[in-house]
Amino acid sequence: MMNKITILGSGTSTGVPILGCKCGICQSKDPRNNRLRSSALLELTSKKNILIDASPDLRAQLLRARTDSLNGVIITHDHADHTHGIDDLRAFSFERTSEIPVYTDPHCMNSLTMKFPYIFQREKIFAQRPILGGGIPHLELHPILPGLNVVCDEEFHFFSLPHGYGSTLSFIHRRLGYIIDCVEISQEALDFFSNAKLEILVIDCLRYDPHQTHLHFDKTLRYIEMISPRLAILTHMGHEIDYLDIINQLKRRGIKNVIPAIDGQSFLYS
Repeated sequence: MMNKITILGSGTSTGVPILGCKCGICQSKDPRNNRLRSSALLELTSKKNILIDASPDLRAQLLRARTDSLNGVIITHDHADHTHGIDDLRAFSFERTSEIPVYTDPHCMNSLTMKFPYIFQREKIFAQRPILGGGIPHLELHPILPGLNVVCDEEFHFFSLPHGYGSTLSFIHRRLGYIIDCVEISQEALDFFSNAKLEILVIDCLRYDPHQTHLHFDKTLRYIEMISPRLAILTHMGHEIDYLDIINQLKRRGIKNVIPAIDGQSFLYS
């Protein structure tokens, strides 16, 4: 048996198409240019399902993936496009008697507690009144620090990479590497990722031109060359990137181990 990662969403914070945008890519008829906000799902040989980020499109993504259970969630950072679908997790609480663990760094733990007090401070919020209506997600925060961590009884190695005024968690699980929302990769992380002999690397690639907070096409390709995975999958792509155009650019450069993600696509790794 093999582990599996499914790209639930491969788009940037606006998704593609962008609301109201009339550009050629947002008006494209090619379904491969339709990108929901970034999330991914790990289905492991241990029979554990682990969600990577809770995008605002999470309900639609998990319905499409036919996901009926979750054992845990990793939140890479506290930006809205990676966290604001978290309420959709309450559907997975209906049949559980224990909280779903949510793993993230201490800064994001504090941010999620402030953004969603009815979830993460429910004892305080509902101390003097009962919970009414459809209920709330039963989630429990667990801290992640750089280095080796255990997530749902699985070993993950995490790195903290710069993103805007904050940072984002990247990780390695067995022969999978996952790098999202960062402007650069530290030498320490590069060395670790390259020594891991990755079969699959999912990596940030916002657009062709440089950006203040994200990797861009040429920079992403340089990092991929350094890490040398068997296959690299570009994700978190904006409406500047057309699927067929980027395929053709990769072909012209003679790059055979890199492809752009398609929402709903799955990949196996050992």
